[in-house]
Amino acid sequence: MPASRTDHLLSRFLGILPSTPEEKILRMLIELGCEVVGGQEGSLLVYDKDGDVLRFAMTVGDPESEKKLRGQAVPLGAGLTGLAAATLEVQTGAPTFKDIEQKQRTGDASTPDAVIAAPMVSGDELVGVVTAVSFEDGKRFSSKDARLYAGFAAIAAIVVDLRRRLSAYESGAAAAPAEESERAKLERRVLASMQRLIAGDAARLAAVAELLAAIEHVALPAARPAQ
Repeated sequence: MPASRTDHLLSRFLGILPSTPEEKILRMLIELGCEVVGGQEGSLLVYDKDGDVLRFAMTVGDPESEKKLRGQAVPLGAGLTGLAAATLEVQTGAPTFKDIEQKQRTGDASTPDAVIAAPMVSGDELVGVVTAVSFEDGKRFSSKDARLYAGFAAIAAIVVDLRRRLSAYESGAAAAPAEESERAKLERRVLASMQRLIAGDAARLAAVAELLAAIEHVALPAARPAQ
């Protein structure tokens, strides 16, 4: 996929423009999640309905890797990332899909040793998948790591959903609700907190991650290990 097209994957598929607060929140969520679970890289893949594939739209941890991965496609059901999209459930384990081109590395394997893949779901609709990977030999992510990452995926989906609703209202495609629902109010509070954390120091972010884990422990099913 040409660079001119891959640069706008977030806006094309999620309605999120570059350098906006929403884009910064998504990147910060992946950075934080990846750091907390001990991954070296994390990615956000968007769902391309026309092709019925996931496409890498954002990667944190290595700018060179982000350039290499951006725009590459993962079929639904292929590997842990595709399986997370197909089942709408968090998946963890060793990679089983080898068709993604990785950047060349020295001193370690060119493919990850461990993956977490958490679906981003808005209502019943798949909008993407967020992943964390480790290139550390023998590394395995725990069920607690998976629950943590599921929390970040859930917030990422809220960011996308609110952006879409706001865009629909601004374009006149949807009327403003007569009264904001309690859920919408809570979603706005979550986003406001995340925006404030963008400017906060990193030492406080781990505590936020632990709170997310506690919430997701009772709200989401446990991750399924790779078979």
